[in-house]
Amino acid sequence: MSADLPPALRAALDRLAGRFGGRDLAAASRRLTEDYRAGRGSRLPAPVDLAAYAIARMPATYAACAAVLEEAAARVDLAPRSLLDVGCGPGTATWAAAETFPGLVEAAMRDAHAGMIALGRDLATEGPALLAGADWKTGRLEAVVPASADLVVASYALNELKPAEVAGTARALYAAASGVLVLVEPGTPAGFAVIAAARIALIAAGARVAAPCPGAATCPVAAPDWCHFSARLPRLRAHKAAKSADVPFEDERYAYLVLARPYLRIDAAPARILRPPHADKAGTSFTLCTSTGLTQRVVASRDRDAHRLTRRLGWGDAFPSESPEPP
Repeated sequence: MSADLPPALRAALDRLAGRFGGRDLAAASRRLTEDYRAGRGSRLPAPVDLAAYAIARMPATYAACAAVLEEAAARVDLAPRSLLDVGCGPGTATWAAAETFPGLVEAAMRDAHAGMIALGRDLATEGPALLAGADWKTGRLEAVVPASADLVVASYALNELKPAEVAGTARALYAAASGVLVLVEPGTPAGFAVIAAARIALIAAGARVAAPCPGAATCPVAAPDWCHFSARLPRLRAHKAAKSADVPFEDERYAYLVLARPYLRIDAAPARILRPPHADKAGTSFTLCTSTGLTQRVVASRDRDAHRLTRRLGWGDAFPSESPEPP
């Protein structure tokens, strides 16, 4: 799955950028960045703020959702036909789901912000049939999950709740998922805390963890560390202008969880690479999360077979074996 935006979404964002002045978009983008870094919910009071959100944040959110949904497709034996996107914003996760799961034919989009729903509809006008024909409705996150869908996604949504509301809302989302629930949050300590709280509640509710964890054991990642990953994305021209940026790419940090109903077959990773590997002449060192906890694995350069299997692996990838390094 490429982090590149689908051509239809790229064109829609370019058209959106053309409706506003560059300085206005840049100022709105700065306000958005300040809110995001401070852990505040996105306020978005005016059309220019909504446009700035779409231009500045949709590419990054798309990259994270695309990576997570690709992992979900690889780990769970599911061909979903229906999707419920809760806290959908302008529909970013559904744009990614349409690319990952071409069999999707029905999408229900729910967000508390009426302006965001209107923006999502606007962007979807010339998009895939899944989005153009979706059921877009406004509603509070805690109250929009009475329906059922094969695939339920909540991206960058649970972090806007009070901490005491996360577990109950996660259980409601899981109850609405007849197949798979996907949660994506910012790759910050606060975002990981949301994922960790949801993980505990959902394992207790009977959900099976498909990714990124190798199993359902107690999470071994402890503060001040946190489990998160990274997706690199190219910046659009409008994206660079809104962010006053010269670098043609950016890295989006994210935390996530993929959970499946017990009847589904899952193929969880035997181990997950938690940090960028460190390579030197002697070999490559990996920090791994395994079914028994965190461990370090060194693949010696002289071990040609092991090196061949692992030389292209990076942060966030599944590791082919959690067996310890041979003496």
